[in-house]
Amino acid sequence: MNFDLMRLIAALLVVVSHTYPLAGQAPVRIWGVEDLGALGVSIFFVISGYLVTGSYQRDPKSYLVKRLLRIEPGLIVSLVVTVVALGFFTTAPAAEYWSKAALYVLRNALLYPATYDLPGVFETVALPNVVNGVLWTLRLEFTFYLVLMLIRARLALVLALTAACGAVWLAMTFTHPNWADERATRIAFLGARNGLLFFAGAALFLTRARIPLWIGVVAAAVFPLIGPLALPFAVLGLSRPGKLKADLSYGIYIYAFPIQQILAGYGQLNLLTAVLAVLPFAAFSWFLVERPAMRLKPAGGPGPPER
Repeated sequence: MNFDLMRLIAALLVVVSHTYPLAGQAPVRIWGVEDLGALGVSIFFVISGYLVTGSYQRDPKSYLVKRLLRIEPGLIVSLVVTVVALGFFTTAPAAEYWSKAALYVLRNALLYPATYDLPGVFETVALPNVVNGVLWTLRLEFTFYLVLMLIRARLALVLALTAACGAVWLAMTFTHPNWADERATRIAFLGARNGLLFFAGAALFLTRARIPLWIGVVAAAVFPLIGPLALPFAVLGLSRPGKLKADLSYGIYIYAFPIQQILAGYGQLNLLTAVLAVLPFAAFSWFLVERPAMRLKPAGGPGPPER
């Protein structure tokens, strides 16, 4: 299973996970651990840490440009498409909607001052006033890109960050079971958990570790018991060389949530409608936005495939 296929599966896990609560139903959970969306996001962070570390080592000078070209074009177009589409659904006056829509695009394109609502949109659905609930992960991932660049992908520092994130995640798992209730604990928990995964992926690249298939299988089997501690070994152990002809994972990820919210508003949200509705947008994003943008990346030296 190559990384492209893993990312596609991860994106679809997020779609599955969001479909149920957005439709007003109980979420699907893995035995005693977490929902499928958290698993999908976790897979993304492991693969990202592994691949972007290779990108940095290959050409540190163009590293940040490459990261921006991978994230921003698809994101910006998706934000514009979203506000234009939702302009047909809003109950707010046009002047109010479009002034806030411009800020929605700008703030989310800048990643850090992210915003999730638009006037008069999604006010009566099961999760009201949330246009795209996955945008926080892009901000967090880009933060990890910057940290990796600042520490120059040095193995000792990457290992230290992996250990620190793991320690915080473990401590909060046992001392803050209701971490999601408060903004501060939510940021700390999600930062530590996903930082553990990202920097573990980076460390596995830097050590040139070769995870045997049997370890990948065992790690996947014990994942319900120890969660993120097993996942980097599962992902790297189960991965194999190769690429898909079209990498639809990012497009699925950034378009699915608002599409699911629209479907929920009409009482038509289920797994089939969610997947069928998002696939054309994901194909549009890959073929007309992401792939052309990636061709603008500066050439680098030998290394793993670019993300």
